[in-house]
Amino acid sequence: MAGVTKVSLKLMIDTERRRVLYAEAGKDFVDFLFYILALPIGTFIPLLNQEMVGSLGNIYDSIANVSTTYLRPNVNKESLLKPMAYFSGGTGLPLHLPNVESSRKLYRCCQQVSEFNTNCACGRAMFEETIYVGTPSANNPYSSVGNYVKGKVTYMVTDDLAVKPLSTDSILTLLNKFNIKEIGALEEKVVDLGMDEVVKLLKASLLTKSILTDVFLSVLKEEVDFSKKGKEEDDW
Repeated sequence: MAGVTKVSLKLMIDTERRRVLYAEAGKDFVDFLFYILALPIGTFIPLLNQEMVGSLGNIYDSIANVSTTYLRPNVNKESLLKPMAYFSGGTGLPLHLPNVESSRKLYRCCQQVSEFNTNCACGRAMFEETIYVGTPSANNPYSSVGNYVKGKVTYMVTDDLAVKPLSTDSILTLLNKFNIKEIGALEEKVVDLGMDEVVKLLKASLLTKSILTDVFLSVLKEEVDFSKKGKEEDDW
């Protein structure tokens, strides 16, 4: 996995209701959110551990536990448990999910293609390497993965990860929705996203609709409490 750099968000916090109303975000963060939808669902399950809602985790465990005796010779467990995302030119994203690999190396034999050097249905090993090449076109979502929205634009990302360009109208609409009289009532806080925050954000997005609040507000509260405690000790 490529090295992860930090991406910053400016949170607008409704301190009275103790929630993040929205975040001001740039291209990097919005591209990351859109990139999540291009990933195989199997990449998410190991990250969620026991927090998985529903039964997809049971399917994952069944694959992990099934004996290879019951699998066809050309089936490799790893290809199911650790699916790879085929992006023809990489993502170019500063943020990535852990253990998500972008692979362009494939193995071929007869009419079958696999990302693993395994056995073909004919019994021979798949040893001939081939390269995945995405066709550049507007209809191919993998040809430009990681490069979805225009730069030099500030986007509004609401607490439930709805995205739209930031504008006076979008701000006023949100303020009216939550009966907030003026934007001056909101507190601004800039936060950085690294790998820990990325994983927490993914988990929260599958479990709740208050993603930004759940991921960032408890951390910010701890920072504030710690700062106040330090000041009190200095005064003492």
